[in-house]
Amino acid sequence: MHRMVKLLIAGLMLCIGQTAQAAIISQFIEAETRQELRAYRLIKSIEPQLQQLFLALPMQQDLTLVYGAQDGPLFAPELMQIQIPYHFVTEVLSRFTKDEYQKTGVTPKTATQDAILHTLGHEYGHAYIYANEVIVLGREEDAVDTLATLLLINAFEDGAEIALSAADLFALEDEDIDELVEDDFSDEHSLDAQRYHATVCLIYGSDPDKYASLLAGSEQDAEQATERGAMCEQEYARQNDNWERLKSRYLAK
Repeated sequence: MHRMVKLLIAGLMLCIGQTAQAAIISQFIEAETRQELRAYRLIKSIEPQLQQLFLALPMQQDLTLVYGAQDGPLFAPELMQIQIPYHFVTEVLSRFTKDEYQKTGVTPKTATQDAILHTLGHEYGHAYIYANEVIVLGREEDAVDTLATLLLINAFEDGAEIALSAADLFALEDEDIDELVEDDFSDEHSLDAQRYHATVCLIYGSDPDKYASLLAGSEQDAEQATERGAMCEQEYARQNDNWERLKSRYLAK
């Protein structure tokens, strides 16, 4: 028996210029278990933030967010859907809880919400590239990781802190790997450790004074940390400039 689908129109119309509009539609599959219900409530509690996230880089084409999907997280271009399973949310929450993430000053629940925002930014990046036929030289997965971090930083006052929780999730996932195999190197995604360092680099570059400890606490010596810091500042400046070009180039006419 198919589960009942609850359609919730988020009420978000992304206005681009004076003539074009794109709707972001939230679609929730009915939760059947206690864990799914918890995931549903966790997502619903940040829905206003989800709307704010997409406003930072509006798109011309309508997009549906399907929560409670069987597969994912993923972007389905043929459907113009971002699909997020409830089990993904519960697995992330369990991972942060097991790691006692509250010791960082951020609760596992908040860290999970942060990771959801970054994940949606990542999949939205795929949707944006597809809808606008954006040329990407290199790995698209790396490009949308960068885009997700920039989305957070530009959409929220504490966006870098949100991205930091997502980076820590990459680090936790890397800890689960006992040994790398050939398939890890041929995967479409970069290694979790690489995704962690790339995200942290952008966070540091966005505010070197505030996030100095992200590099100072590494095992690198002082000279290497200084070189790494300078490179991250340059990388953030370059990518933020690309962000501004992206918005202006693909703005609806």
